[in-house]
Amino acid sequence: MAAAEELQEEAICAICLDFFCAPVMLDCGHNFCRACISLCWARAASQCPQCPQCRQPAGPSPRPNRPLGNIAERLRRGGRPGGPEEQIQLQLESLWREKGELEKQERKERWICQDYLEKVKAERQKIAPEFKQLRQYLEEQEHLLLARLGELEEQIKTRLKENAAKFSKKIIYLDGLIKEKECQLPEHKSLQDAGDVLSRCERAELQQKEWMSHKLKKEPSVCSEKASTLEEVARKPQGALTTDTGEGVEESQGPYTKVNVTLDPDTAQSRLVLSEDQRSVMQGATQQSRLDSPERFDPWPCVLGCEGFDSGRPCWEVEVCYGSCWAVGVALESVKRKGPIDMSPVGGIWAVGRYKEKFQALTSPCPTPVLPSIVPHRVRVCLDHAGGQVMFVNVDSEAVIFAFPRAMFAGERIHPWFWVGKGSQLKLCPET
Repeated sequence: MAAAEELQEEAICAICLDFFCAPVMLDCGHNFCRACISLCWARAASQCPQCPQCRQPAGPSPRPNRPLGNIAERLRRGGRPGGPEEQIQLQLESLWREKGELEKQERKERWICQDYLEKVKAERQKIAPEFKQLRQYLEEQEHLLLARLGELEEQIKTRLKENAAKFSKKIIYLDGLIKEKECQLPEHKSLQDAGDVLSRCERAELQQKEWMSHKLKKEPSVCSEKASTLEEVARKPQGALTTDTGEGVEESQGPYTKVNVTLDPDTAQSRLVLSEDQRSVMQGATQQSRLDSPERFDPWPCVLGCEGFDSGRPCWEVEVCYGSCWAVGVALESVKRKGPIDMSPVGGIWAVGRYKEKFQALTSPCPTPVLPSIVPHRVRVCLDHAGGQVMFVNVDSEAVIFAFPRAMFAGERIHPWFWVGKGSQLKLCPET
C-alpha cells in the first residue's frame, strides 16, 4: 500500500494537485500538466519562464512526458471512478489550454504592433526635418530670384532716365539748328527744310523705340535663364562676361582667372597632415608636432590657403580624393581660429561640403541642402571679390552647385578655406 501511495504522489501535479494530464518535463526535471504550467506562466509578471518549484529558468518549449502521462491515466482509472466531476475537470483543463494559447498569441501580436509603432515614430522624426530644410532652401531661392528681378528693374529704370536725358539734349540741339536755318532762308524754303528735319527726327525716334522694345524683351530673360548663364560662366573661367549697351559691347564683370593655391601650414589644425608640396591635406590619427599660434585653427580641423585675394575674380579647383566629411570654400582673413566656429557667412565663411550622407551649402542660420545628381568629385571655387559673389561648380559636369547671395567683404582679404573630417582627403589641382 505504501508503494502504491508513493506512486500516486509521483503522478500528481504540484499545481492542480490532481493526476497529470498531458504532463510535460522542464529542464530542471520537474513535471507539470501542460495546461497548468501554461496558465502559471501566463499569470506571472516575469518575461522569463521559471519552474514553480525550484525557480530555475525553463526552456521555451517543455518536453512531453508520455510514460508519466500513461501511469497517471491508469491510476486515474483504477483509483477513482470516472464520474461527472472528472469530466468537468477534463473540460476545465481543455479550456485552460485553449486560453493559454490565446494569451500567448495575444502577447506576440502586441509585441509586433509595438515594434511597428516605434518604426513609424522614427520615420516621422526623420522626415520632418528633411522637409523643413527643403522648404527653407526653396524660400532662400525665392528671395534670391526676387532680389535679382529687383536689380533688373532698377537697371531698366536707370536706362530709361538716361535715354530721356540724352534724347532731350538732342531735341534741344535740333530745335536750335532749325531756328538758325529758318532765319537764313525764305519763308517757304524754311518750312520745307523744317519738314525734312522733322521727318528725319520721326524716323530716328521710331528706330530708337524699336531698339528699346527689343532690349526690354531681352532683359527679363536674364533671370529666367539664370542657371544656364551661370553654367556658361563656369565652363569658361578665362572668358569675360559682356553686356550690350547699344553703343557696342563692353565688359561688365571681367574674366575668372585660374590661380595656383597652396595650403598654409601655419594655420593647419594640429591633427591635419599636409603633403610636401602643400597641395594635399588629410586628418591624421595623432597630433602633429606644431607650435600653437594665434593663426592656427584649434580644435576644428581647418586650414587656409597661403594666397589671399582683395580684388579680381580668381578661381581654383579642389579634388575630393576620398571621404564623406569635408567642406571647401573661402573665408575672411579675420575668421575666428580658436574654439567653436560658425561655418556660415555670419562667421565669415562661404562654403559647400558633405557630412556623411548630406551634401549642403553652409548657409545661415542653418545649412541648405543641395540636390545634385551625384556628389561632386571635383569642385571649382569661383570668387568675385568686387561683386561679393562666391560660386561653386561641379567640374565633371560643368553644372553650378550653389551660388551664395551677394555679400560685402568690406575690402578684407579672402583666403581659400578647407575643413577635413576623419577619413577624408582633399587635394588642390594645379593650374593648367
